[in-house]
Amino acid sequence: MKERNRGTWGVLVNSRKRLALASVVAFLLAAFAACGQAPGGDGAQQGGAAASQGQISQGGAAEEQADGSEGATPAEGSAEATEAVGTGNGGEISHPLRYVVPGNQPPDYQNGMDAVNAKLAADGVGVAVSAIHIPWDAYEQKLNLMLSGGEEFEMLHVMQDVKNISSLASRDALIPVEEYIDSYTELRDHFNDVAWSAATYNGQRYAIPADWRSWEQPRELAVRQDILEKVAPDGWPDGDIEGILKLMKDMQVEIEAQTGIKAYHQIHNLSGSTSWTTPMHERYPYQTETSLGMVMCFQDGTIESFYESPEFKQNTEIYKRMYDEGLLNPDILNFTPEIREDAVRIGAFLPSDSYTYSSFVVMEQNVPGAKGELYAVNSKAPSVVRTLIQNLNAISATAEDPNSPLKFLTWLYHSQENHDLFHYGIEGVHYTAPAPQRIEIARDEGGNPLFENATWMSGYLPFIRYDMSLPDKGVEWWEYKSDNAVVSPLAGFVFDSAPVASELTALQTEIISSIYPLAYGLVAYEDGYEQAISRMKAAGLDRYVEEFRRQFDEYKAANPSVVG
Repeated sequence: MKERNRGTWGVLVNSRKRLALASVVAFLLAAFAACGQAPGGDGAQQGGAAASQGQISQGGAAEEQADGSEGATPAEGSAEATEAVGTGNGGEISHPLRYVVPGNQPPDYQNGMDAVNAKLAADGVGVAVSAIHIPWDAYEQKLNLMLSGGEEFEMLHVMQDVKNISSLASRDALIPVEEYIDSYTELRDHFNDVAWSAATYNGQRYAIPADWRSWEQPRELAVRQDILEKVAPDGWPDGDIEGILKLMKDMQVEIEAQTGIKAYHQIHNLSGSTSWTTPMHERYPYQTETSLGMVMCFQDGTIESFYESPEFKQNTEIYKRMYDEGLLNPDILNFTPEIREDAVRIGAFLPSDSYTYSSFVVMEQNVPGAKGELYAVNSKAPSVVRTLIQNLNAISATAEDPNSPLKFLTWLYHSQENHDLFHYGIEGVHYTAPAPQRIEIARDEGGNPLFENATWMSGYLPFIRYDMSLPDKGVEWWEYKSDNAVVSPLAGFVFDSAPVASELTALQTEIISSIYPLAYGLVAYEDGYEQAISRMKAAGLDRYVEEFRRQFDEYKAANPSVVG
């Protein structure tokens, strides 16, 4: 299949990046943010009570368990290992493909998965797929228990900005796909070297990319356009931080008058949500590494400690004002994705970097007269490509047959029909497709899709469908190629934390207890910074930054085109 053009990423095509990042710790964050929002759905699955066990849903075909035969690996039988969709054994044996994903199970999931497995059987794939849904507020803890306990499953979703591929590969939780992938040439050739580099750790590919959107969008804030037009006749205050804060206050008053609900600035996740202010800073463009934010990198490859930078101080001062003026939820440190998604559903949010045009589809259906729009924080500043591929799917070390995920993903990306069935369900029941690339999703009374496997976890951009109510500019946004973008030197590099594993554990704890209260305005910079940075240094901040710098310098030497 012909590769789609990656715009400014083309300079990195021949660079194999060596990935590694933070080790897994059970206490990192009690809740995660979704890594994306599917253009045809709602992004993260919606809320529910905390659960210690995942919701396991299997289609009818998934009940056909393997008869005890071992699946042949490519080394044992590469002729069977698959070039085509009809993999394995002609459907006589269905090896399980148990897929661990964050979020709650949609209401008609069983019916849709029955249809998926029926087609997998008819196509002779030899795989029966099922999903283990783990609610967001239990996901970190439950996944760690599954991995440490050796629980059997075949595939798990990897979110690069939450738990990077190397944090799993380095603890032997994954099986490399390197020794298998050349037997699955159709799947291999869907992705170019840039995409594969994001799945590489210690020279081996450990996962399959989910190449579902472009990452060249500038820093933008989502805004209720109908409220903006009412309270700001001069329009969006582009590049003006004071104007944006004033607009937030005026919009909050108007939304509360209309709905009786106090709206807040919504965050994407605790580890990086203040980054919307980045294009306002004098030393921009730069990037902070995505999961913990301890390190910042400038376009010339200079590495600094972000929490000791003037930019961090400026961010804390902005968020302190926002907190004191009631623009932030007073319980912000207990953030959950459900809070964020509920806010957009009812249209009660202030300018936030947490939503896309797809989010507005749901809001506009639920709130009469509501209209959403995205505005660049500073349109004169270049956008920074911060990641190459953010979402991956990996093979669990406990897989019954390591070929099962590769057989399934080959089938999934083989055709629009297969991609539609798995992600959107049964046509005429769970969705209709009234026009090319377009979709209408069937929803329950609460606005949730009756069936969904989120495209941000396993979608493929050429097959993505967009909601009929999404404006054309929303479609353009998902596939956007900027004419004013720079690729961050960190876009293809991920830190191997193994040399500073003990420091990282201590730092993760300290970030939560000392940095987040500063970052989100609960504590003034002048009152809390010295103690916070002292505790961070005691936990090993200097050694962490120096090790990051050392590894990145090696990476730069091997890939000189990533800087400049």
